[in-house]
Amino acid sequence: MKGVPETQKSQVMPHLDRLDLSNNILGNEGVKLLTRAVSKRGSKHFVELRLSNNGIAHNGIENVMNMLLQHNLVSLSLDKNAIGDQGCQLIAASLLSMKMLSRLNLSFNQIGSRGVNSLMRSLVACDSITYLGLSGNIMKISGAVALGFTLAQHPRLEELDVDNCCLSQAAQCHIIAGIISNRWVPMKRMNGFEA
Repeated sequence: MKGVPETQKSQVMPHLDRLDLSNNILGNEGVKLLTRAVSKRGSKHFVELRLSNNGIAHNGIENVMNMLLQHNLVSLSLDKNAIGDQGCQLIAASLLSMKMLSRLNLSFNQIGSRGVNSLMRSLVACDSITYLGLSGNIMKISGAVALGFTLAQHPRLEELDVDNCCLSQAAQCHIIAGIISNRWVPMKRMNGFEA
């Protein structure tokens, strides 16, 4: 083809920057194949990736995060998988390298307090995120305390989903205290309990 650079001739769908592979039961092996295919795309970056409900565990998350560090991702949806605390810790370790990420959905992933604590420590320094989805992850009091601290310190977080997290009244109080003590960022939307 005349006028088309050589790299675009061999590249399939060179302008693709949003990918939704939700509900495909990719599993860890499918994610490994996906990361190989994406790495061959060269310099074209993804801005949105949806891998919801794919049976991805923590070892699949390692492949995903290694792949995404070279992209300027704005939105990442990994909800309804099985990444657990270990997968959440891998995501937390990668957050500081993802300078453009504004939406992160980790709902319904069997994440406990250990994973939430790691995520919150990283999230405080990751000032690009405006939306966080944690619904369906059982958050104990220590996870709620960590979340409350992050909500008090985070410079841009405006939307939060904590539906079905089995939050006790004390846990809810920690989260609310974090929200109201952040005078720089008024929380625009929270799902999960009445504040």
